[in-house]
Amino acid sequence: MTASDRRPSSLRRLARGLPCLLLLLLLLAGPLACQDDAARLAQHMERGEQALEAEKPNEAAIEFKNALQIDPNHAPAHFGLAKAYLAQRDVRKAYWELQETVRLDGDNVEARIGLAQFLLLGGEEEFNRAIEQAEAVLAREPGRWQAVLIRARAYENLKRLDEAQEDYEKAVELAPDNPDVLRTLAAFLTRKGDLAAAEPLFRKLVEMDPSARSHFQLAAFLAQDRARDAEAEEQYRKGLELATDEEKSAAYQRIASFYYQRERYDAAEKVLQEGVAALEDDLDLIYALARFYHSRGARDRADQMIREAAEARPDEVGPYLILSAYRGRNGDIQGALEAAEQAIEVDPQSTPARLRKAELLIDMGVKQAAPDQLAQGRAIVDAVLAQDPRSAEGLFVRGKVELAEGRPGDAVASLRRALDGRPDWAQAHFLLASALLVQGDRQQARAEALRAVELEPEFVEARMLLARIYALLGENQQAIEEVRRILRQRPDALDMRVLLAQSLVHQGRIEDARVELEAVPLDQRNAEVYFALGRIDMVQGKAEFAREKLLAALERAPAHPEVLESLLQVDAALGRVDESLERIRKAQSDAPENSALVRLEGVALLLKGDGAAGEARLRRAIELNPNDMGSYQALARYLLGSGRRQESIATYEQAARSQPRSAPLRFTLGTLYEAENRRDEAIQEYEEALRLDPGLAVAKNNLAYLLAEEGRDLDRALELAQQAKAQLPDSPNATDTLGWVLFKKGIAAAAVDYLKEAESGFPPNHPDLGWVRLHLAQAYEANQQPEEARAVLQRALESYQVLEQAIRERGVEGEIAPPPWLADVQAMLDRLPAQTPAG
Repeated sequence: MTASDRRPSSLRRLARGLPCLLLLLLLLAGPLACQDDAARLAQHMERGEQALEAEKPNEAAIEFKNALQIDPNHAPAHFGLAKAYLAQRDVRKAYWELQETVRLDGDNVEARIGLAQFLLLGGEEEFNRAIEQAEAVLAREPGRWQAVLIRARAYENLKRLDEAQEDYEKAVELAPDNPDVLRTLAAFLTRKGDLAAAEPLFRKLVEMDPSARSHFQLAAFLAQDRARDAEAEEQYRKGLELATDEEKSAAYQRIASFYYQRERYDAAEKVLQEGVAALEDDLDLIYALARFYHSRGARDRADQMIREAAEARPDEVGPYLILSAYRGRNGDIQGALEAAEQAIEVDPQSTPARLRKAELLIDMGVKQAAPDQLAQGRAIVDAVLAQDPRSAEGLFVRGKVELAEGRPGDAVASLRRALDGRPDWAQAHFLLASALLVQGDRQQARAEALRAVELEPEFVEARMLLARIYALLGENQQAIEEVRRILRQRPDALDMRVLLAQSLVHQGRIEDARVELEAVPLDQRNAEVYFALGRIDMVQGKAEFAREKLLAALERAPAHPEVLESLLQVDAALGRVDESLERIRKAQSDAPENSALVRLEGVALLLKGDGAAGEARLRRAIELNPNDMGSYQALARYLLGSGRRQESIATYEQAARSQPRSAPLRFTLGTLYEAENRRDEAIQEYEEALRLDPGLAVAKNNLAYLLAEEGRDLDRALELAQQAKAQLPDSPNATDTLGWVLFKKGIAAAAVDYLKEAESGFPPNHPDLGWVRLHLAQAYEANQQPEEARAVLQRALESYQVLEQAIRERGVEGEIAPPPWLADVQAMLDRLPAQTPAG
């Protein structure tokens, strides 16, 4: 019997004895119930839409939920609920409802666009999903510029810049009258560095949208070129004229920043004073003027302004946050935290106050290595972002947390999203520059640091970061200029004075560097100053003087590997290796797993002639840190010098067979093949090492060098060399490789800068220094600088002659094998005079 057969029978049993009318109602109950459900669903949907229109999202959410009780798969109800949650700023729930809407109704392009915008807030996987959503929209509506723009942003986030530009331009074609779309293209071209293409777009923006925002954007663009300051100033002034009441405060600050950056301090002060007078009691302007006075040395005046602003309004959050920011900027973190907590007492639900407290807890947690404070700060940020994931302030503080936790990639993503909401936020640009620098992206880090300084010229920490980035990029003259500007404000900034000396050394201005360092009073000299002075003595061959200063540095920074390494080099030249070995072992007693100290012990043992023990320690150093280039090089030199080349190769080949997934083994085998001039096999091993461990910087360095030597795939060689340099910023070998690859690509001017840096990074008697000097001479010659080339070659020759004399003085007789670079140096010296221009 079928189901339909059974049902009437059961109804007959139930109906026995019931009146006919009741029986009729029961028979009709099913169809009527369906009709009632449909009607109720329509009612809830109508009420929900009306509530949304009336800006009553709580009521709307209730109606849409009621609709979903009737039909859980009703796509319009899910979409309505998503809009209600968005209005309530409950973004997590909105994201879920948008996903459900798209799942149930793929033709809802509005839902797809909303979902894609959320996906842009994620990482690489989400960016690809955003592209999928955008393309699904465009398949249905090819003219939807919003979808094209979403895809462009996703492409840019994925660093697919050509595709991004194509889509940004397409969005402008689809929405030619929308100034915000044109603005996004202009900003993208500026980020990409195509200023010639960006400028006409910024000028067109001023015509399309003659607002303060448009004029300020054009002014900021023009201000990148100091020769166009008059045009930039005119645009800033025009922007101030057009600013609305809400924009006035920021407008005054931006013009003042422009003047400050140009060191037109009187004009900057006058503009800020005008702003404070025009916008009475504006806290942001009061804070800006106080910062100005503080930066100009009038600290008492600045303190008074801030205190008076806070005391005048004890029942408001804003003054306490200004006080917190001011104290924090001046290094009083505890005082800043107290002010933030006072703000929370005034309004416990204040998001800015809570985030300020979180930010300070994170700063303190990092400085004091206090995980509990970091956890407290993170909990506050998570709670704020749970309510509003698009909060620029929340994303900024989360970026701080992620950077503190060693996740620079996540920090970059958070900070970029924060800047989407507040594009002119100097602190966010500064923190983004810091995160990018940790990632090794120095070019982008420089751009962000420059933007921070442009927005807030008195932001000394941003200037310090910018100076360091210049130095890391080998842009020594820019670093020198920036540091001198910093020292005018902070003459006691010893780290900046050391950076200035290092940049001068890289320019070959060694005595100028010494003068800068010796200007530091004796009672103020720290380990960095003594170390820098000792390195200068080493470069000049003054071993005894260098030793004295390096010991002073070690006294102030016990167990510092770089100081110990320099002392070992000096002691080796003076025949005092035992003393260095004792110092290294003493340092190891507190840090037995420190790979740099283990490597130094191995090198010291080799210098003493204890080959077996030295080899064992070098192998241990490689186990502890597979990226320590010095350990590999020291071990390879020892094996080759001891005549064990084939034995060592066979040993490593066997080890590689037994451990086929060991990247360090593959790398070391590559170095041995390279020493045998078996370059193809060496390249294969380096490639395999990188396949197994894509982050192995030493393999990138050596592979880049070999590719350059072989003239193969120089574009890839450059990419590898840049990555190696970013991961090993203090390695002169990595710097030499990058310079050599640039030379091979025909970019001689850039090659010279890096090779000069490499030369200054090696100690005087390092076996690789001759090669570096030969490379630098060749780069100078290609850059039409024959005099400089001859000077470098002469230094190489003189260095060898000094070394040869020292060997003779130790009683070595007979023929001394010359280094392999010597013949090329001499041949180039013989050739260069004929190419010198007359006069």
